[in-house]
Amino acid sequence: MNPQDPLAQLRDIHLPPPIGWWPPAPGWWLLALLLLGSLSLLVWWLLKRHRHNRYRREALSALSSLGSALSGQSLALCQEILALLRRTARTAYPGAGIEAELIPRLLQRLNQGCRKPPFGQTLQEQLRDIPYQATPDIPEQLLHELQSGAQYWIKRHRRGMPC
Repeated sequence: MNPQDPLAQLRDIHLPPPIGWWPPAPGWWLLALLLLGSLSLLVWWLLKRHRHNRYRREALSALSSLGSALSGQSLALCQEILALLRRTARTAYPGAGIEAELIPRLLQRLNQGCRKPPFGQTLQEQLRDIPYQATPDIPEQLLHELQSGAQYWIKRHRRGMPC
């Protein structure tokens, strides 16, 4: 080493320590708050929707248990399905008075709540006279159509329909 050489007295360049990951930049804090807020809104909405559709789940469960409990009794099954539809309509459309309607008018108003009407005109006509017969004969095809229409309506109807 030459004592006359001033460059020989210099030390190597020292780099600063690497930047740590904590604390994050303000943009990351903002992103975390937005994600947390949107996640909590999503959970709140899902819980509200779950509670809001509870009556549908209970009605579908009751409808499936009716089919197995009253399999040989066609009149009782028909009456119970219609009673279930009335109870579900009272819950779905409170204050509309839809549950007090006669069977054909009830089914017409329930059809208004779906995009695709589940209860056909022939079903409405056949069910119109059944309560007034002494010994009604209800065909299996009618019961199946009523049960599948009720299941479709319970699953797909819109709440708050204009009545």
